[in-house]
Amino acid sequence: MDCLQVNVMLKELPEEEFGPRINIREYSFLENPLLPKQVKESWLDVQLCQEGTKGCHASNDTSSPGTIRFPKHSNEEKTMDQKFRNRVKRYLGIWCCVDNHTPGHIYYDMYWDEKPGWKPLPPQTREDDHPL
Repeated sequence: MDCLQVNVMLKELPEEEFGPRINIREYSFLENPLLPKQVKESWLDVQLCQEGTKGCHASNDTSSPGTIRFPKHSNEEKTMDQKFRNRVKRYLGIWCCVDNHTPGHIYYDMYWDEKPGWKPLPPQTREDDHPL
């Protein structure tokens, strides 16, 4: 089974199409005793707010120390979401193996459960194989 493609995760992809690079870290890096105290204490709380209300706009400015307010369902959010999905779906690879079938594999799709009528069937044709 070869689901996560680390080589693709590390690849430089154009930010205009795929959004900002995602720096992947080991899940336990915050528990590392060598991690500086400043990093351990530098949390940021993201609060979704109604677009147009006071202090609710897409920016890097914090509304109060440690808090950033970001409009939910805004055009920026939708654009960022689409770029994120576009980037992350490339991180996944082949989920092996389907016996006596050509192609003999299924590409893993993390968004499979969002497709109405989806059935767990392997691709039936080469055109169906890994559509992006």
